[in-house]
Amino acid sequence: MKCGFYELDITPPLGSIIPGDFAARYANEILDPLYVRAVVLRNGDISLAVVSIDACGITADITEMIRQRVCSKIPMQPEQVMAIATHAHGGGPTLNWGEEVVREESYIRLLADKAADAIITAYESAKETELLTGKEALHGVSFIRVYRMKDGSLKTSPGAANADKIDQPTATIDPEVLVLAARQGDSYAGAIVNFANHPATVATRQITGDYISALSAKLKQIYGPQFVTVFINGACGNINHINPYDPLTRVLRRERTVGSRLAEKVASAIEKAVPMKDGTLRSQCGSIWVKFRKPTQEQLLDAKRVFADLGDGLIDSTPGTPDYITTFFALQAFLIQADKRTQRQIDLQVFRIGTCYIFGTPCQLFVQFGKRMKAACEGLCFVSAFANDYCGYVPTPDCMKPGVYEARL
Repeated sequence: MKCGFYELDITPPLGSIIPGDFAARYANEILDPLYVRAVVLRNGDISLAVVSIDACGITADITEMIRQRVCSKIPMQPEQVMAIATHAHGGGPTLNWGEEVVREESYIRLLADKAADAIITAYESAKETELLTGKEALHGVSFIRVYRMKDGSLKTSPGAANADKIDQPTATIDPEVLVLAARQGDSYAGAIVNFANHPATVATRQITGDYISALSAKLKQIYGPQFVTVFINGACGNINHINPYDPLTRVLRRERTVGSRLAEKVASAIEKAVPMKDGTLRSQCGSIWVKFRKPTQEQLLDAKRVFADLGDGLIDSTPGTPDYITTFFALQAFLIQADKRTQRQIDLQVFRIGTCYIFGTPCQLFVQFGKRMKAACEGLCFVSAFANDYCGYVPTPDCMKPGVYEARL
């Protein structure tokens, strides 16, 4: 088995829009650089590539651009390339969202070229490698964010002010830290790391890879500057870093604590890792058709009332003004209703690397689905919730209720 790693800087210029909020945040500081981090595994004529991108999300056209450039330069097929966003809320302008958040096409082209070039360079520099698998458990940095309240309702991120009204979380986290490490001679070249937690620890006007940047920096301290961390964010649709009962989870620079603790668990997993004897490399892609949820008559009437109540003041209800979220979702109801499409295609992808599986889904899966996918596999199952496209949340049926942000249209 041969393996290569490479990383490239994709930090956007100051003034760029940072996705991840209802309003545009224009970057005024670079807290830490953003990267694309790639790994290529080669066994005979078969190669697989995973590139992890410090971005809130990537769309299918970005993945297509990456694959086209890769396949034009090296002997790989599109289904052998998986592009994954970390979902960092301090990333560059890769998404459209609402009225103000728009992607920047010149940055998209730069990002796609850099991601492809990282894969190409990793392919060309691949060396004989021993792969090792390991896992650990990390508690205390990730928490379910959808709660059942004492009055029977459900609420996303109720906040510390409502902590006394909480009954219990609606699920349990996935504490697994999965690691596929690559040892070349006496040193480690890098690792694929899987953990489920929203990287929204920093949601300011600072450009940052969030806790993934801290994770990468810490592992470079441990294993050397050549070490590349290819991070795969798991089924974290209902998981973030905030414990409403613990104010320390909301302190400034919390992402450094989260990243450092995650790095310690990765190092522990590597220390106890087991060599993988199976050198099988396989890839498969498929697609499913899913129907759009359309607003109900009640939701449309509610949206109409919002517009009527605002009257001529509707134009002044903009991001950052009081109750704008109500206006936002009223607009969404009308836009979704006016969309002629009734369904869309969702692409799914799976890699087999020896005894490991990497599942690429483009949806923010609730953690319960990730656990079910893992339970269905023998060996280690790396679940990605942000692979190749960006298709929104997938809540469990019991959470498709008012008060649950992830269940909104």
